[in-house]
Amino acid sequence: MSTSSFDKIYSDYSRLVYWAAYRVVAQNETAEDITQQVFERAYLNMDKLEPLADSQIKSWLYRVATNLALDHVRHAKHEQLSDEPVGAEIADTEPLPEEELLKKKRMEAVRKAIEGLDETNRTIITLHYFSEMTVNEISEKTGISPGTIKSRLVRARSLLADMLKAEAAE
Repeated sequence: MSTSSFDKIYSDYSRLVYWAAYRVVAQNETAEDITQQVFERAYLNMDKLEPLADSQIKSWLYRVATNLALDHVRHAKHEQLSDEPVGAEIADTEPLPEEELLKKKRMEAVRKAIEGLDETNRTIITLHYFSEMTVNEISEKTGISPGTIKSRLVRARSLLADMLKAEAAE
């Protein structure tokens, strides 16, 4: 293996290899990296390249450059690198402490307002929202008609809204 043979191959074909890679990857730095990889392979295979004619060496280098570039494109499709730090794409689902505090205050205000309702409205609201019963299920349980349950739900919601507004104004 002769260093002068490798130097001649590099000087004769480095531009060809670079442009073959660049046509596939369309990125300067990546084409340079691929060119370096091609000539590393050429250096390791000099014993096989020396007996070849110039056209055969040219074809071999072009084929290796194109294949490495295509491999790079295939792998790059799967990687999809991001500028975000690792884990940044994972959403933090934990509420902030301020949000937790506001939620607790709202829940306490709602609980207090529900306690302030008369027993009939409180029972219907509790069954519907906390026991997750439908209007028909509440009707069956209480013996009150579904139409009456619906009107009491509307009235109870209205009373709750008024009570919560009054508390918020304080």
